[in-house]
Amino acid sequence: MNRYEAFTNMLWRFMERIGAKSISFIVSIVLARILSPDDYGMIALVSAMIVILDVFVDSGFGTSLIQKKDSDCIDYSSVFYFNIFLCAVLYVIIYVTAPFVAGLFQEPELTPVIRVMSVIIIISGIKNVQQAYVAQHMLFKKFFFATIGGTLLSGITGIILALRGYGIWALVVQNLTNVLTDTIILWITVGWRPEKCFSAERLKQLF
Repeated sequence: MNRYEAFTNMLWRFMERIGAKSISFIVSIVLARILSPDDYGMIALVSAMIVILDVFVDSGFGTSLIQKKDSDCIDYSSVFYFNIFLCAVLYVIIYVTAPFVAGLFQEPELTPVIRVMSVIIIISGIKNVQQAYVAQHMLFKKFFFATIGGTLLSGITGIILALRGYGIWALVVQNLTNVLTDTIILWITVGWRPEKCFSAERLKQLF
């Protein structure tokens, strides 16, 4: 890759980060004037739990795929199928334990919120390999459109639902829409698709 391509990719990445943060900041200000602090507090609890679990979803495989110079479709497909399996197991665990978690915070209404918002974990499992592929091949322009598209659409959706009185569910749908839109755009724009192959040995090497 020459200097021009490196600079262009860096510029796309920079615009993606600045654009997404700017949109999120504006949307947060608008939503803060509509929703109650309690709604934000409960979403913060669920979001923190999902962020922690997301560490286990990736398990460092994304970084390994990026760093491995000769990674091929077997590597990518193996990580993809493993991620889907792991995310499904984690979601079942979260779904079953949601009432217990809600009870710990003495917020029984959190149970359906946890169960619905945790779908993000499954979507993230689908998206992680696409993100690794984009990063390894320096296709940061695709990151830009996926991230900005997801942030903008989810922001508009969240504001509309908040104005219509959906409360905490406006934030739940906003988060889900963001991740889902981001994932769909990446799948449409990125050429990689999983093949019917799996190698436990490759997974061990990447892990």
